[in-house]
Amino acid sequence: MIREKRFELIRGELAKKGIVEGDDLAARLQVSRATIRRDLDQLEEEGLLIRTHGGAQVVDSLVELPYHSKLVAYMQEKRAIGLCASQMVPEGSVIGCTGGTTVMSVIKYMKGKTVTVVTNAINIAMELASSESTQVIVTGGAMRTRSYELVGHIADRTLDELYMDIALLGIDGLDLVRGISTYTMQEAHTASLYVNHAERVWVVADHTKVGKIAPALIAPIMKVHRLFTDPGLSPELRSELEAIGMEVVIAEM
Repeated sequence: MIREKRFELIRGELAKKGIVEGDDLAARLQVSRATIRRDLDQLEEEGLLIRTHGGAQVVDSLVELPYHSKLVAYMQEKRAIGLCASQMVPEGSVIGCTGGTTVMSVIKYMKGKTVTVVTNAINIAMELASSESTQVIVTGGAMRTRSYELVGHIADRTLDELYMDIALLGIDGLDLVRGISTYTMQEAHTASLYVNHAERVWVVADHTKVGKIAPALIAPIMKVHRLFTDPGLSPELRSELEAIGMEVVIAEM
């Protein structure tokens, strides 16, 4: 297995578990323990993990992972969520899309629909560049390299002038008390504009984001009309969310 592929799989395991053991990685990737040691050393040099005795752990649970690390975490769940959510988007809608790997999964399945997509994310716009049926409106702004999202007053000004049928949000935390959240104040503020300018708010997130709190608040939980997630969500959390009026859609795996 080539090194780049190993790096992706190691980052994916870290994103899921928070900590990995070298012996487990060697068995999973079918390489020597020495190869895993070199891989972990290299990833530590790049600031993507912290070496521990016999393995590694994430740098900090409050530190945002790079986009490509998020991309390989819970890939099957994200694909299922993407397919499920895309099927429920009405033709002719104006959809406001933040960035994020789960939103990207929705977009991949939505290319054939006649919709207008408003986005502050470069990756979302590029994914739709070849779609003849989709009109794409991109905000300006300063790009964050960890998420490919455009933020700042230029992005805000564009969103302030638009109305959307649906805000399609990727988030880093969803909590009954603290609401929906992400890692930076700038992204949270921009995402809040989608919430304020959309008739309905849809959140797409794998089950690990539910019950989690990220540092920057996007909006109170009552602003979310529909959550798309995977079967890993506990029945207790689902019941609590539905009890406050949120529609919870579980994607089939």
